[in-house]
Amino acid sequence: MTVQELLHVRSLGLHAEVLPHPEIEVSGAHTSEIHDPGRWFDPGNIMLTTGLRLQGEQDLESAAADLAAALRRARVSALCFGLGIYFESVPVELIEACQRAEVNLLTVARDVPFGHVEKYVNSLGPVAEDYGMKRAMWLTNDLLDSIASDQPIASLIQRVAANCRGAAMLYEDTGKLVESSGDGPVHLVLQAITNHGVHYEKISIGRWQVMYRTIVMRGRGYHLAVASRNEQVLGEVGDILLDTTQKMLGAIKGLQHLDASRRRHENSQLLTSLQDGIEVSRELRYWELLQPFGFEAYQPVRSVAAVVLHEGSLGPRRVETLLSSAQRAGVPLLFAENGRSNDIRAGFNALIPDTKLAVGWLAEQRENLAIGLGEASGSLSRIPELLRGAELAAKVALRDTEHEPGTEGLLLRADDLDPATWMLARVDSPLDRQRLVRFIAPLREEPELEETLIAYLALDQDISRAAAALFVHQNTVRYRIKKAAELLGGSMAEVRLVASLYLSYERQITETRNRQRTDKYK
Repeated sequence: MTVQELLHVRSLGLHAEVLPHPEIEVSGAHTSEIHDPGRWFDPGNIMLTTGLRLQGEQDLESAAADLAAALRRARVSALCFGLGIYFESVPVELIEACQRAEVNLLTVARDVPFGHVEKYVNSLGPVAEDYGMKRAMWLTNDLLDSIASDQPIASLIQRVAANCRGAAMLYEDTGKLVESSGDGPVHLVLQAITNHGVHYEKISIGRWQVMYRTIVMRGRGYHLAVASRNEQVLGEVGDILLDTTQKMLGAIKGLQHLDASRRRHENSQLLTSLQDGIEVSRELRYWELLQPFGFEAYQPVRSVAAVVLHEGSLGPRRVETLLSSAQRAGVPLLFAENGRSNDIRAGFNALIPDTKLAVGWLAEQRENLAIGLGEASGSLSRIPELLRGAELAAKVALRDTEHEPGTEGLLLRADDLDPATWMLARVDSPLDRQRLVRFIAPLREEPELEETLIAYLALDQDISRAAAALFVHQNTVRYRIKKAAELLGGSMAEVRLVASLYLSYERQITETRNRQRTDKYK
């Protein structure tokens, strides 16, 4: 059968837009949105398209010219353009391109399903009995092209909608719409799926016929639906589309998971390298490595050290939540989980830009975490130094929150730590701690003196406030602090003695001060 003879079959709804070669023999008909038809089409085939590949093209003229040239090379007998899906009429650019390339261009009426044209043409061919198998292969090949897209799931759903000349939707089992294409009733389809809740269901919504399937990918549930106003289309391609799309989604999810795992490993390795230390001469190279993760070269960054409170664990779900929330917020992030061994507490290290957005995002993640934020610097060679500051701040935050039940976590900046707190946070050796304990040993046997001294120091050396807090006379406070100073061999007028007492009692002083503030606002 020739192209001219096909035009005379009224049930096919074909109309010629460009017809330079009406005498060409037609060997088959296939629906496709692929970009290189020469790979799949046999000479004499008809290509049916909704124009998906032209939608959104900034340079429509070039895209149309490329398509027409590819069809001519593949010796396609005609391009049949379906109206009413993405285009209400054939783009002028495509008409002109087909005229220049001398390619037959036909339109398919909006009420005629592509499946009807395919079935009619292919039933006349020498391999009609293999048509079902060939059609499945063609659909699969067409959908496979979506994997190469920058947004494979969106591209896949668009191609599914084009192949059924209707609409396609993918929902999470929570009801959130992941992707959709076409003008189908998105909310009504979800409502119907929720109400029916049966696999492989076929339902009607007004003039729309809908087929859907509930699937599970990587532990998450999804609903996949295809919809068309023509019941015959779903009867012919619905099952094939759902089967193929389900497998394609699984493959795409697997590839995305593999890519995410690879990027996460590269992310962690890069952070580890920076924390181990790099030379100044290599900073430019490392800034280039940071750019794919969203960092701007030589802009200040901050190291982050976080510890889970109450000996808890971070857990894969919390890690995923942290990473996904940073991505949604547009916060560049290097991230490395730690605490997988018994001698290191669970938590993570990170690197973020010194921006209000990034620091604000980090503060929102503090639940059940003691977070230390290092000083800002635009020099990557200083990362080990900045990390030590972040770790000290995290240590102080952990101390201030660890023994407070119900705390939601705390973020402390290294910049905000006073010198005494900073120095005490650096006291790690038993010898250093024993020296502080020995200094105040004489007061351990005098609990009243010790209690009075701590209250006096916590309340800014205010005699009257200390007396009120202890429910004693002011003279009693004066006597006790004088006696305490004498036991230590000095006087409270000596700055050195006061400084030594603050270092020795810093924890108790801080707790008393916080308790007084809490009581004040009760």
